[in-house]
Amino acid sequence: MSLPMVALVGRPNTGKSTLFNRLVGGRPAVVSDTAKTTRDRNYGEVEWQGSRFFLVDTGGLLPERASTDLDRLVARQVRAAADEADLVLFLLDGKTGPLDEDLDLARVFRRRRDRFLIVVNKTDAVRDESTVHDALSLGFGDPFAVSAIHGSGVAELLDEIVRRLPKGEEGEEPRGGGVRIGIVGRPNVGKSSRVNAYLGRERMVVSEEPGTTRDSVDSTIRWKDETLTLVDTAGLRRRSRVRDDVEYYSTLRAIKAIEGSDIVFLLLDATEPIGKQDAHVAAIADRLGRGIVVLLNKTDLPLPEPIDDLKKRVLYKLPFLTYAPILAVSAATGKGTGAALDLAIEIDAERKRKLATSELNRIVEWAVGRNPPPVGRRPNKVYYAVQTAIAPPTFLFFVKESGAITPEYRRYLVRSIREKIPYRGFPVVVHVREKS
Repeated sequence: MSLPMVALVGRPNTGKSTLFNRLVGGRPAVVSDTAKTTRDRNYGEVEWQGSRFFLVDTGGLLPERASTDLDRLVARQVRAAADEADLVLFLLDGKTGPLDEDLDLARVFRRRRDRFLIVVNKTDAVRDESTVHDALSLGFGDPFAVSAIHGSGVAELLDEIVRRLPKGEEGEEPRGGGVRIGIVGRPNVGKSSRVNAYLGRERMVVSEEPGTTRDSVDSTIRWKDETLTLVDTAGLRRRSRVRDDVEYYSTLRAIKAIEGSDIVFLLLDATEPIGKQDAHVAAIADRLGRGIVVLLNKTDLPLPEPIDDLKKRVLYKLPFLTYAPILAVSAATGKGTGAALDLAIEIDAERKRKLATSELNRIVEWAVGRNPPPVGRRPNKVYYAVQTAIAPPTFLFFVKESGAITPEYRRYLVRSIREKIPYRGFPVVVHVREKS
C-alpha cells in the first residue's frame, strides 16, 4: 500500500520549510559511500500515532523566481499539488494575514476545498487572533493556528491530517505481486517505450490494475518464473506550460512511484546531459533505501561519447550512486530488456539478506584494525555491530563515544562492509550508538 501524500504549499516566507522540518523531524539520512551528494531535503516521511504519510515541501521543488512572477508561480504550484496530493496544507503568514495572492488562490481552488487544510503559521508572534479569523474568509473551513518554530499547535494539526487521510483496510496486502519495479525519469526519456518493451507479445501479462497515482497503471508480468510488477509513471507528458511545471509534476509522481517500489529503474537519456531533475529523483530513491538500476536509454541513436565514458559521467554527476549498476539499453530495439529484469530480481533478493552477526563483527574487527575510530574526549572504541533491518541493510554500531564518530568515518564503515559484502544495487545504512 503506497503511503498517502501531503503537500505543503504557499507563497514564500510563510514558514513552509520550518514547518516541514518540524513535522518530518531529525530523521537520519542514508549514509552513502562518498561525501558529495545532491540531496535536496524537500520530501520526507512523517509518522504520527501509528499512521505514516509522505510530506512534500513544494517550495523546494521549484526554483526561486522574481517577485513579479510570484502569483503565477504559486498558482501553478498549488494546482499541481492539488492534482497529485491526498491532502494540501495551504500555509498562511499569521503576521500579515491573507494577502491578495492568497485570496486569488482560494478562489481558484475553492471547488477542491475538501482536499485543502488552511494552516496559519507564526501565531506565536500575533497578539490577537484576528489574523486566524481572517483566514476563514478563504472559504476552506476552520484554520489551524501553529508556530512552526516553537511547535505550538503542531500536534493538533497532525491529528487532523491523520484523520483526513485515506485509510487502508486492516491487513491489506500490497498491490500487484512479486518484486515491484518503479520506472522513473524525465519526460520523453523513454519510460512508456520501456514498459511497452516489457509488455510486448512475447511477455505474458498477468493483470493490469489502476495505480494510486493518477494516470498511471501498474502491470504485472511473468519473467523466468518470477512475478514482477511494473510501477509506471504513465501519463507523464510535457504540458502546455513552462518547464518548471513539467519538472514539478515529474517529481511528485516519481516520489509516489519510488515509494511504492522495491527496485527503481532510473532512465536517463544517453543522448542528453544529466539534469538536476535526474539527480533529484535518484537522490529520493537512494534516501528511501530502494534498489537502483541506472538505464542509459536510446543507445541505438548517435551518442555524444562512447558508452564507457557516458557511464563515468553518470557517476560524476550522481556520485552517491557508486553502488548502482549502469546498463546501456534501447527501448526501440529491445537491447538490455532482459538484463535489467534479471538485475532487479538479483538486487531485490540481496537487499533482503540478513548478515550473520558473527560475520558482521569479523568485518568490524578488520575495519577497525585497519582504521581506528576518531578520538573524542578519550580514546574511542567500537565494541560490536548488529544488523537491525533489511531492504536496505541497516547496521547499528555500538561505540564508546558516538559524538566523535564523524560522517567520514561512517562512510568508511559503509565502504568496509561493501568491500567484504558487495551489496550491489542498493544503499547501506549505518547508525552509531554509545554502549551503556
